[in-house]
Amino acid sequence: MKRLNGLSRWLNVLLILTTFIAYLAPYISPITFWPISIFGLGFPVLFFLNFLFFLYWIFRRKKYFLLSLGCMLLGWSHLSSNFGLGSRNSTAEKKQISIINFNTRNLWHVYNHKNKKEKAKQIEDFEKWLSDNKTDIFLFQEVTSNRIREISKIVQLPHVIQPKGKRVAILSRYPVIDSGVIELNSISHLAVWADLKITENKIIRFYTLHLKSSNLNRDAIDAVAAGKVQEKETWSGIWGLIKVYKNHALSRVKQSEKILTHIQTSPYPVVVGGDFNEPPTSYVYHQFNTQLKDAFRTAGRGFGFTYAGKIPFMKIDYLFYDPRLQVLEQQIERKPFSDHYPIRTRLTW
Repeated sequence: MKRLNGLSRWLNVLLILTTFIAYLAPYISPITFWPISIFGLGFPVLFFLNFLFFLYWIFRRKKYFLLSLGCMLLGWSHLSSNFGLGSRNSTAEKKQISIINFNTRNLWHVYNHKNKKEKAKQIEDFEKWLSDNKTDIFLFQEVTSNRIREISKIVQLPHVIQPKGKRVAILSRYPVIDSGVIELNSISHLAVWADLKITENKIIRFYTLHLKSSNLNRDAIDAVAAGKVQEKETWSGIWGLIKVYKNHALSRVKQSEKILTHIQTSPYPVVVGGDFNEPPTSYVYHQFNTQLKDAFRTAGRGFGFTYAGKIPFMKIDYLFYDPRLQVLEQQIERKPFSDHYPIRTRLTW
């Protein structure tokens, strides 16, 4: 029993040290020290393991539970970015706008079913979802101009901002005063902005962005998972995945710096929605959350994961808003239309 307690204690200490490194990820740029961003990715798992150790020591009636409790309390701000405890404001504000931020993956899950019956049902469900929700502004990523035209007809929003040949777009109920694009050398990875005249005296600048995808090939991940530790090919595969993640993490830092510099020049309050491909415990997230406010942290409730793919509990889509605005509500809608979930937010001022 003493040997078990001793081993558990050392494993607990190692876990706490690893968790502390993850806590530092938002404050250290991957350009300075890229490995720390990988620790940040593992925050949800690390926090959960600390909670299990907390329960274990409570059950064993050992004072070591204080170590895990202290570790979790130090990471509470990171937890609030992944699990929302915000309150919804159901009052009918006269001055409010409804926004949906959505990486559609060009609605592959809706329009490309091999089963015709299932495909027809998915299309019907998607179009009903669009029609039932009176949304003022859509911030889209990974969407073609053909899909935008179809969606625009359904939701009857007259103003479309989408650079030719690009796959991010804004749909708006409100007139466009000005607009532009922040190029990131890709048809899918870029930012589009538009100044929208909400009322006679209110103009808000909206950004939709898609930062560099990590493109971690799922087949490669499965191959590594099935490999044996002693085999050279397994370690080669692991290093390959890490190298890809490293290169793309560095790209996202440079892309975000370019976008944040542009945001600072805005003469109007700004709202930024997009697929950031970064978790809340990341340097990129922290840079945006320093200038703006994360609507989920203020008004989100429950689990905040937005990625519907094979990697679970990933929160990589956000809507940030200017401190001069207020958030009334944010909901992550668990709809099977893409490998990302649409995020609905209501703002007022």
